[in-house]
Amino acid sequence: MASPNQPGTVLPDEFYDTFPVGPEPGNSAFFGRNVLQGLVDGIDDFIHERQLRWNRFRSLGPTLLGSSMWINDDLLIDKLEELAAACIVVTKQGRQEQQKLAPLAQLNRRTPGMPVHAFAELTGLAPKAGGGPVVLGPSSPIYNEPIPTIRTLGFRKSKAHQMPPIIHAKLALLGHLWWHDEDDSPAGVADVTGFQPFRLWTSTANFTKSSRSNLEFGYWTEDPALLEGAERFLVKLMRSSEALDPAVDHFEPELVPVEYDDEAMAEAMAEREWDEQEPE
Repeated sequence: MASPNQPGTVLPDEFYDTFPVGPEPGNSAFFGRNVLQGLVDGIDDFIHERQLRWNRFRSLGPTLLGSSMWINDDLLIDKLEELAAACIVVTKQGRQEQQKLAPLAQLNRRTPGMPVHAFAELTGLAPKAGGGPVVLGPSSPIYNEPIPTIRTLGFRKSKAHQMPPIIHAKLALLGHLWWHDEDDSPAGVADVTGFQPFRLWTSTANFTKSSRSNLEFGYWTEDPALLEGAERFLVKLMRSSEALDPAVDHFEPELVPVEYDDEAMAEAMAEREWDEQEPE
């Protein structure tokens, strides 16, 4: 067997190239091997706000939305733990690959995931109950559990899906969760959380150790149209995502829109109006 250090066993460094892109300082493009390090370093730059424009008033902390075919790179996983919130959607894994899930299950237990109330598209959803949507009444609690850091989406390989579609978009959207406590109601007090994107990583490199040995390409951008488009796409992935090891092999989003008991809601509203009309 050839030694890893022998000529011909490692690609040369001549393919490596990095250079600034766009009008904003701090964003670069990367070509060659170890392109994934550009993502890890870029997350670190954002966490430490090495560019003043990445600061956000009333921030709850740096946040990442992402997608990739798979993730197992230790340096990237470690960097995710430094974020206030993160959610990366990866391709659903086959039954024969269950041993790969343990490190990601541990990551999900160690990290807070993504708060659903930060995205309007994720509100009004809940896991199914009894095989169907949850039905809410006047006193029913609103589902507000965070979405775990690593989620899956798609189909497992089967007779029906010999070549199931994979998540081939390698994206990482960095931003801030923000909050404010003002609204237009008479009380003038609210508790509102949202997400503001700041910079986007896009590349050919999967979020895997092996990608560091490949010839890849990646870059950071702050183009407003790309930020908005990536956010729409990644939030849709989160909305339709499933658990790390879902029971079903087909595509079946874990969270579905809730339904409302209209009759019970109307009765509760009528009782409230009656109570307000009664003389003191």
